[in-house]
Amino acid sequence: MLIVQPAIRLMNRLTYSRKMFVAAFFFCVPIALLSCFLINTILEQIDFSTKERYGVQYAAPLVKVLESVLEERNAALAGGDDGSGRASSEQVLDGVDLVDARLGDALAVKGPLQALKLKMGRLNGMHGTPARQTFEMYNDVSADLLRLIVRVADNSNLTLDPDIDSYYLMDTFVTKLPPLADAIMRANLIESRLSKASAPSLGDRTDLVVLAGQIRTLVDAANKNIRAACEKNTKLSGRLQKPLQEVDTSTAAFLKAIMNSTSGGVPSAASPARAATAANEAISAVFMANDTVSRELDGLLVARVAGFRTRMTIYLAISFALFLIGVYLNIGCYLSVRYGIVSVKDVTLKIAEGDLTVEVPVLSQDELGEMARVCNTMTENLHRIVTTLSDVTGRVYSCAGKLSGSVDQQSGFSTELSSSVVEISSTMEEFTSTASQIAQHSQSVVERADKTLEDTKLGAAEVENLSFKVNDISQNIQANLSEIVELGRKSKEINKVMEIINNIANQTKLIAFNAALEAASAGEAGKRFGVVAVEIRRLADSVVESTSEIEGKITEILDSVNRLVMSSEKSFQLIQEGQEYASHTVSMLIESVDGVEETADAARQISLSTQQQQIASSQVVLALKDIEQGVRYATDSIHSTNSVTDELLELSEQMNKLVTTFKVCKDDNGQGTATPGETAGR
Repeated sequence: MLIVQPAIRLMNRLTYSRKMFVAAFFFCVPIALLSCFLINTILEQIDFSTKERYGVQYAAPLVKVLESVLEERNAALAGGDDGSGRASSEQVLDGVDLVDARLGDALAVKGPLQALKLKMGRLNGMHGTPARQTFEMYNDVSADLLRLIVRVADNSNLTLDPDIDSYYLMDTFVTKLPPLADAIMRANLIESRLSKASAPSLGDRTDLVVLAGQIRTLVDAANKNIRAACEKNTKLSGRLQKPLQEVDTSTAAFLKAIMNSTSGGVPSAASPARAATAANEAISAVFMANDTVSRELDGLLVARVAGFRTRMTIYLAISFALFLIGVYLNIGCYLSVRYGIVSVKDVTLKIAEGDLTVEVPVLSQDELGEMARVCNTMTENLHRIVTTLSDVTGRVYSCAGKLSGSVDQQSGFSTELSSSVVEISSTMEEFTSTASQIAQHSQSVVERADKTLEDTKLGAAEVENLSFKVNDISQNIQANLSEIVELGRKSKEINKVMEIINNIANQTKLIAFNAALEAASAGEAGKRFGVVAVEIRRLADSVVESTSEIEGKITEILDSVNRLVMSSEKSFQLIQEGQEYASHTVSMLIESVDGVEETADAARQISLSTQQQQIASSQVVLALKDIEQGVRYATDSIHSTNSVTDELLELSEQMNKLVTTFKVCKDDNGQGTATPGETAGR
């Protein structure tokens, strides 16, 4: 909710019509932006496809020019050039000029086309030129034509076509069939030159082999492209399969006709004529297939542009229809809410003027309809309240007179009651002072009894603590006695260990003695060993002496332990006797504590009873004073009530006049009239 608070504050500052306008604006703007985006995208696609059509329309006459150039090259190299082909080439160039005037700027190919025209103009002066130079000139022109066709395809988006069918048709139309026709014509010319030469050159034969491989590659690539396009668009199969089959058949026949020249055999006299016929058929099939592919490609692009335009029209129609529906519903919503608000506003103004006979028409089932029903319910409740208030006003006016007489009677009774309460209050004050003195003396007795009880409890606690301490000392002495006895037992065990050490020392002395004997019998070699034996014997004697001293010390320790045990037993007996005396003293003190507690409780009960009596007396005195004060206040209140009753009569008259301003009944004309209680109230 914190996020939408700024929006709520902004909307609270606007009228309802402005709120509806803001909501409609922010609802329609995204739809308009989305529609513009979709339409712009479709327009871009239309421009893209239209430019592709420009490429097809421009490349088609260029292919015608290529066909004318190839025919001229064939005629010139065959020796039959009479200039008739020039006119057809110039006519085709005129067609290219017409297309270039319309599309040249869009495709940016005016410069390359002018250069191509200059080269083709130079072909007019080729009479008497050697065949090799003529061949190279025509090759240069055909190469420029092929490059210009590819450039047209690049500048017209044909090479960027995203659709599979049109892309493969474009590739066949631009980069496969025109180069295939040029390769067939060049292969035919080389084969013709080889058949006329008495000694064919190796270079011409190699060029012919390369061209034959290029022809096969281009035919296979064209077939592959057409198959891919037909798989994408099955409608193309019936129209493209036959031209491509003719190209495949004619190129196969041409390659078969030039097989002897490529294999190095001697061609027959009829081989050049068959090769030329096969070449002309293959070139004718290639250009016919190229025309078919060009038409199909142009048809695909036309269909695509039409599809884009149809889609744009549908989008525009849907967007416009949705916009009209949104505007229509928005106007209906605005008018519906406006009528509801105006009807509620008019009725509430009449209610504010006091007319409770009106009703809000329920025009809808939304929140405004619910508000109208609530407003009608509120009017009904006000109608009922005002009617009831009118009746109550008349009753209040009549009761106010009765209340004034009753108040006068209560004023005299309150005066008499006040004097009686004063006498009772003085008597209870004397009784309270006596109870206070008794409570003070009983409190002193209670304090003394509590002090005695506390001292007795402290004495009993101290004696009990003394008994606990004596018990702890007894337990410590008992534990020490056990440890002393254990010390004596361990000292005796040390004696046993010392006996073992003495036995070891005696054995060591015997071993040392035997070692000395062995050393003496060994002579010079046993002197050192004899010295060691003597030292070992001396060490054994020292051990025996030390163990004797330790045994003496242990004997002294055992005597001391025995004396300490006897002394501890005597102390333990004395402590037990003291513990018995302490226990007896504790029991006596406990009995005394019980008696003192009973005495203290009795004194406390007496003190509490006396205090309660004093408190009760004080409360009675306070109550009497309160009653006296209340009676005094009641007397004053009765006098005030008398004056208030007079004011109440005046207020009831004013309220009756105020109630008559509301209209809760209707006359014969349906207009609101005053309340029926108006006359009765007065």
